[in-house]
Amino acid sequence: METALGKPSLLKNFLVRLLLFGVLIIGVRFAYVVTVTGESCNVGDFCFFSLPENLNFMIAGAGGGASAISGNEAVVVGGAGSVRRDLYTSKDWIKAVNFYSSIFQDLISHGYLSPESKALCVETRKGQDVFALKEIGVSDSVGIFKKASKPLVVNGEAHRMPFDDNTFDFVFSGGGRLDRSLHPLDFASEIVRTLKPEGFAVVHISAKDTYSFNSFLGLFNCCNLLTIRDIDGFDSSMPFVREMVRV
Repeated sequence: METALGKPSLLKNFLVRLLLFGVLIIGVRFAYVVTVTGESCNVGDFCFFSLPENLNFMIAGAGGGASAISGNEAVVVGGAGSVRRDLYTSKDWIKAVNFYSSIFQDLISHGYLSPESKALCVETRKGQDVFALKEIGVSDSVGIFKKASKPLVVNGEAHRMPFDDNTFDFVFSGGGRLDRSLHPLDFASEIVRTLKPEGFAVVHISAKDTYSFNSFLGLFNCCNLLTIRDIDGFDSSMPFVREMVRV
């Protein structure tokens, strides 16, 4: 009698331990993807589920309304969904996206950018500029940074870009990233290398004095300078922006 009662108890303990072990394995896989590779949980090798491709995400626009972007075009909320949702609806994010949207729309009006352009944003940590490009219809856009923030930003560094020669119609470097680069010559050379012969490069710098500005011009001495304009930045870290358009 005792033996008959003991068998179900042993089986129950075994199943509980097996379930806990399975949960542990899933937790370790998820932690690896998020903390080591910098990706959300949409990597087939490490995750056991995926999100629908037509997931929509909403962001408040400049006029207080909201604009929807399809998940397979711009934003997919993955394993870190709540974190990304907080980021994409924060005031700083919306302010940056609105700033870049205005910049890119102006460039479209001047013929330097179009919805058909294949675009790259260099050294973009969070991808606000990439998001802005997709929001205005430049869907074939991607950013690079040393730590990926997919789906907007992939792994890569400005002085050693993971792209072939003559890949992009439009390359953008905002936020004074070229100013702060430890490898400014390689940074500029990689922009030129990956840009198509008929493409456009737009760089935002903070240099005001003539010497610094001329130094930046010298980094792109193989290109023609089309326009220069001074604009107001969107935050206190870079209140003044000098924009250069080169081809």
